[in-house]
Amino acid sequence: MKSEKETRRPLQAPRGLLARILAIAYFVVIAYASLQPFSGWWIPPQEIRLFLSAPWPRYITLEDVLVNIGAYVPLGFLLARAFMAHFSSPRAVFIATALACLTSVAMETVQMFMPARIASNVDVLTNGLGGLIGALAAPLFGPTRGLGRRLAGLREQWFVYGLTADVGLVLLCIWLITQLHPTAQLFGTGNLRGTFELPVWFIHTPQLLVAAEAVVAGLNMLGVGLVTLALTRETMPRGVASAVVLAAGLSVKALASFTLTKATGPFAWLTPGVVLGILVSAVLIYGLSHVPRRIQCVVALLSFASAIAVINIGPENPYQNLPPQLLAAGPTHFLSFSGIVRALSELWPFLAIVYVATLAVRRPAARLAHLEH
Repeated sequence: MKSEKETRRPLQAPRGLLARILAIAYFVVIAYASLQPFSGWWIPPQEIRLFLSAPWPRYITLEDVLVNIGAYVPLGFLLARAFMAHFSSPRAVFIATALACLTSVAMETVQMFMPARIASNVDVLTNGLGGLIGALAAPLFGPTRGLGRRLAGLREQWFVYGLTADVGLVLLCIWLITQLHPTAQLFGTGNLRGTFELPVWFIHTPQLLVAAEAVVAGLNMLGVGLVTLALTRETMPRGVASAVVLAAGLSVKALASFTLTKATGPFAWLTPGVVLGILVSAVLIYGLSHVPRRIQCVVALLSFASAIAVINIGPENPYQNLPPQLLAAGPTHFLSFSGIVRALSELWPFLAIVYVATLAVRRPAARLAHLEH
């Protein structure tokens, strides 16, 4: 007979499984960004086909170099973490770097057939460098290394155990990235109007805009806060974890406004409607902090679904200015970066709904096995 403690012990996920899943997902993101706008295919002339041996361009900007390096750092990191489950660290770093380089060559090769994109050997070099940097950083986060051990300790101390919880934490990290969307309101994920040319259902009025911004910001903040609460151990001050995650979202939005979009009013996104939504949501999160996890998940699901509906039928903000980088003629690395973040912003609440729905419908024993010690 197994003891009660043994029956509650969660099954171990295969080593490196989460890293493999994330690496594949990030490869899809890179392909999406590299192959936009997916139209206008042509047969390139001979000189373009020899881009790997072509002379370097006369002008190389630091912004392009940094974006190219940064884009492949996560890929190299995730690949190395996945391969470290089966190979030594040096071999995993080598394989991850090689795959990152091959990915870059493949993307640039396909770009030859797109007149709107430019196949560049500089991009291959900088992408490969980014993959190498990410792969070299991966061993530092191993559970036996100093930094990795400290992070693993914090994760074990604050958050519940299991692969299901790991997926939730990854979703929260992706949510932080969505706040880099240069044209979205704070916490305004799930806006499909521009992608699918959805009709405008309501005429803009100041009062209606304030109400819509408050509802969208408040419902999304409520959902994220409740997901964080559901992932936090009951022995820890769970409200602190939610406050830290939400404060990080505000910080990322402010950082994007200051550095990426270079807005003339860096806090223009902190509108009266957004502030109202944040305050009301904070009260609701506090009130729901001690209810059962299933209720938290159900409320989070309803919050995300309602926010998607409101942001897609509510009035558009006629006073929102586009960042100058989005008005640049021709394809730019900022446009590619913006496309990645926009896609993540549109998709994220749907992924969150699937995730919290999965948690909510699990049997109590199954939830305990995945979300407790």
